[in-house]
Amino acid sequence: MREYLEQIMHQSITERPYDSVEKLPLGCRNAFELTIIEIQNQEILLAAPVDTMNLTELRKMRIQLERYTGYRCVFYLKKANWYSISKMVEEGIPFIWENHQIYLPFMGMLLKNNEQRTPKNCSVISFLTQKMLLKALYENWQDVSAVRAAEKLEVSRMSITRCFDEIDALGMPFLKINGRSRRFFARNDKKVMWEEIRPFLRNPIIHEFRPERKPDADMVLSGISALAEYSMLGEDNYVTYAISKAQVGALGLKSIREIPKNEEPVCIVQEMGYILPFEKGNVIDPLSLTLILSEEEMKDPRVESSVNEMLEEFVW
Repeated sequence: MREYLEQIMHQSITERPYDSVEKLPLGCRNAFELTIIEIQNQEILLAAPVDTMNLTELRKMRIQLERYTGYRCVFYLKKANWYSISKMVEEGIPFIWENHQIYLPFMGMLLKNNEQRTPKNCSVISFLTQKMLLKALYENWQDVSAVRAAEKLEVSRMSITRCFDEIDALGMPFLKINGRSRRFFARNDKKVMWEEIRPFLRNPIIHEFRPERKPDADMVLSGISALAEYSMLGEDNYVTYAISKAQVGALGLKSIREIPKNEEPVCIVQEMGYILPFEKGNVIDPLSLTLILSEEEMKDPRVESSVNEMLEEFVW
């Protein structure tokens, strides 16, 4: 640690263990490796988290460490994401991010080893990022670069870079930095990864059409029709299809008269934010299907059972 700091800061640094751990609250005692370092005649407390901590935990711990030790607290981080780092700079929380960046505002010091990306201010996930996350889950991506991800999704590298920025901004733990590049690592346990990404995902339906006649085109199944294809569930009285945004114009759907909502339709055509090809070929992928099904539909025990059956057979 000392050698790294001297190399980066071009300063002579001394260090010694913090030996008054008994003064600290119980929650702090085993949560950090604590060291006193001296830089430019200033002694500061360097706190290296034993386990990964989120930004909220770091905020609280900093207040306690400074209150009980009397030293300025600087976090020594081995793992972080650009979103958390940008918020720490914004809030004036001192840190040393190993091999990346040093921020010591009380010393007027902001040093970078790697160029910092400005994280996207992201509150709603884009459909491309959602599609990428689901594909990564299905295929168990390991050590996948932006270039490789772009090839897998058949989009530009710049598009994937924006997806990676969104994942950083949303605080998802799937990116690791290797030199100057970010790599995607999916969870080996697909159920665990699904639970992690599910709160960020949205219903991929953009618009539903209820045309008076079925468009003359090959379309993939969606909704209950797709679920019936995946399981033993019986079909609806009408078929539900999914199409991409580009197909709306090609099929002339906006010019076809629609059936009123209080009448049973010939079919339903759902315009989707993305369509992720899946092994069955003629249906939308299972996890996107779970996002489409309404709470009312999921209250039906037959539907709930069929969803579980589908996930066990085709996903988990």
